[in-house]
Amino acid sequence: MALLLDRSQLALARQGERLLEQKRDALLREFHREVRVIYTARDELETAAAAAGLALEDARVRSGESVLGAAAAAAAGEQAEVELHPTVVMGVALPAVTPRDLVRDPAGRHRALRASGLAVERAAERFEQELTLALRLATLEARVRRLAYEIRRTNSRVNALRTLIIPRLELETRTIELALEQRERDDRFRLKLVKTQSARRTTPTLAGGTRISRSGPATQQ
Repeated sequence: MALLLDRSQLALARQGERLLEQKRDALLREFHREVRVIYTARDELETAAAAAGLALEDARVRSGESVLGAAAAAAAGEQAEVELHPTVVMGVALPAVTPRDLVRDPAGRHRALRASGLAVERAAERFEQELTLALRLATLEARVRRLAYEIRRTNSRVNALRTLIIPRLELETRTIELALEQRERDDRFRLKLVKTQSARRTTPTLAGGTRISRSGPATQQ
């Protein structure tokens, strides 16, 4: 019974090791794919940030500090709304943001183009483009951090199965098998001994101690 239980646990542990390895490999593939996307997204964000900075300087020169400050104060309390929906990779929930362009027209910023000026609105547009890319990059980096955590966790479980649990179960199984084999040999030896003793007891003996052999002439005791 113990041998069957250990064999069942060993088979289950080996199956778990294979499944965890498949999960780890799938997470690694997703991790590397996301990292490549992050490098591209960072380059795009740096380009957008540079463009926004140039547009801001242009607006400061063309419209003046007072107009630019008023536009900045009006936008200070605004919030960008995003929709989160997790995606699942091998049972791991990863954060994701519904793609959305945060760039608005002047009416969407609740001010008239004549009041703020074209240069200020152009700067606002550039910063909204930067915000759109920054939000996407933040989501990608959160996904990569989550993937890295799950990869470490899964790899730790694989190593525990491979180096601790499976060897222990293999040792326990082999120990029980050896004990059963030894018991079987002992049982065969005892059975053979019992048969030999039984055969000696049932062999007829003549007067004077002569034993009658079933396969040959009588022998003198």
